[in-house]
Parts: sequence; structure tokens; C-alpha cells
Amino acid sequence: MKNRIKTLRSELGLTQQAFAEKLGTSRNNIAGYETGTRIPSDAVVSLICNKFNVSEKWLRAGEGEPFAKKSRSDEIRDYVDRIQGVNDGFKAQFAAALAALEEEDWKIILDVVNDIKNRSMAEKKRTGSDPAPAATTDLTPEEQELIRQHREKKRLAAESGDSSSGKRDMA
Repeated sequence: MKNRIKTLRSELGLTQQAFAEKLGTSRNNIAGYETGTRIPSDAVVSLICNKFNVSEKWLRAGEGEPFAKKSRSDEIRDYVDRIQGVNDGFKAQFAAALAALEEEDWKIILDVVNDIKNRSMAEKKRTGSDPAPAATTDLTPEEQELIRQHREKKRLAAESGDSSSGKRDMA
């Protein structure tokens, strides 16, 4: 296990001191684990695995991949944990805006992302470079049509509001 702890720490780009601080222990303990003069307790192994998303099977026995695959929910939770306490940064504002979206808005965002992806792939084909694999979505053609209709309805409403005030959107 000593070599895997050292490998993990190196892959994370952490000094023994920084690794120790993240685990709430001393640099001497980490040095002992890496040299084999100390054996980490089950609690320390569990802490390492939880803190750095490491597979316990890999850490203990060297079997499998070092980093455990996270679910989408876990990735979102980790992101929210990272940005908590950020008061006025772009990430916090963006997360707050996303949290305020309604279900229909999420579908519109997905539609826009797919449009961007399709344009990017078309440009790559035009220039001769290999396009990236197509993005997959969970939207049915009917849902995509509803989104298109919703966008058209919003556009028309905006235009009628602009024309009633004597202004036209030049975009």
C-alpha cells in the first residue's frame, strides 16, 4: 500500500505536507505510510478513499483502477461543495442561475448545446478535420419540436413587444 499512497499523492500533485493537511494528519504520518514504517488505520484508508475518490480495492490491494467512477449526482454535489462560499464569482452566479431554471428551460439549453455541437461538427467536416462523436440526448423529436415552438413563441413575443415600442432588434 505504501507505493500506492505515494503514487496517489504524486498523481494529485500534492506534497506530503499538503496531502497530510487535506487528511487532517501530520506530514510525518504520510512519510511513514509511504516508507512502510507506519500502516494506515482503516479509518485513514477510508478517509483517503472518500477525500480523493479513490477505489479502496485499488488502495488496499492494487486491483482495478485507482479512481472510482463518480455518478452524475456525485459530480454535481462535489461541484456545489467546491463553489460554496464563493459570493460573487462567475461560478456561483452561474450555479444560482441554473438552479432557478424551470424544466422547460433545461430542454431549451440542451437544444442550444446540441445546435452548437452540430454546427461545430459541420465546420470540422467542412475543414476536413475529424468531427467529435455526436452528443446523445434524451429528447424525443416531439420534445425537440416543442422546444422549437417555444423558442419561436418567445421570439414572436419579443418582436411584438419591440415593434410596439417602436424599436426593432437588430440581432
